[in-house]
Amino acid sequence: MLKVKVTVPAVCTGFSAGLDSFGLALALHETLEFGVRPDSQLVIDVQGEGEYSATVRHPAMRAAIAVFQSQERAPAGINVAIQSRIPPQAGLNDTSALTIGGLLAANNLLDAPLKRDDLLDLATILTGQLTAPAAALLGGLVVNGGMGRDRLYKRFDVAALKAVIVLPDLAAYSDPLTTLPPLSAHDVSRIAGRSALLADALRVGDWALLSRTLVDPAVETARRALIPGSDDAAKAAIEAGAVAVTVSGGGPSLIALAQVNHKRIEDAMQRSFSNANIRVRIWTVNVDTQGVTISVSR
Repeated sequence: MLKVKVTVPAVCTGFSAGLDSFGLALALHETLEFGVRPDSQLVIDVQGEGEYSATVRHPAMRAAIAVFQSQERAPAGINVAIQSRIPPQAGLNDTSALTIGGLLAANNLLDAPLKRDDLLDLATILTGQLTAPAAALLGGLVVNGGMGRDRLYKRFDVAALKAVIVLPDLAAYSDPLTTLPPLSAHDVSRIAGRSALLADALRVGDWALLSRTLVDPAVETARRALIPGSDDAAKAAIEAGAVAVTVSGGGPSLIALAQVNHKRIEDAMQRSFSNANIRVRIWTVNVDTQGVTISVSR
């Protein structure tokens, strides 16, 4: 029986003045396996991180159904096994990863009738954004300059570094930047300049430039204000050797980018949050340069 296994990375978005124009793939993964059954049953098993139930409302299943509907055909019966390692509601775009995984798995069950841009169109409809799905699909750094259905993006390789992901346990946290105030012409000019500098800093490994462009104070201030201990944790990370620290996506995860001293950075950030009586979970991962991986067996 046909089986498709798909592995999809987490994505850090929402950093610098470009906000969701940037997506950086991180080696923390969702793994999805779809297999054709000899009967007409749908069997779904969901394990690991996440808050999604094993039903057709799961983001991966909604994505798979979108593929089947677009082609007006589907296997009679399917086994679905999902192993989630990306924590939900953490600013790491778990929904985008699961959506891309479901799209790719279903597409390959049908012998891949949809091409990359077709899949990204569906992902944009399902998630409401392009940057995170594109970065999850392609890996590395994705810069998105499109609006609405205007697809304008490019993937860049990134200089070697790792990300220390620190997720505070904040049950009541929600992203304060659901809406942004109107921007002046000066703001637009500043954002354009900082965004270009940030993309080049990540691409060539200009760490001094990265340290000045990764964080946009207007964005970070609002988010960090709702994350107790985050200012001290960011300062401690820099002192321990991090190049720069930012809130990932809508938060509350913090991402410390560094070439070396990752354990020292972990320990320093954990101590800072502990001093604020905040429990944290920590992962140190590579930037994912590969994006989605797919294996098909028959």
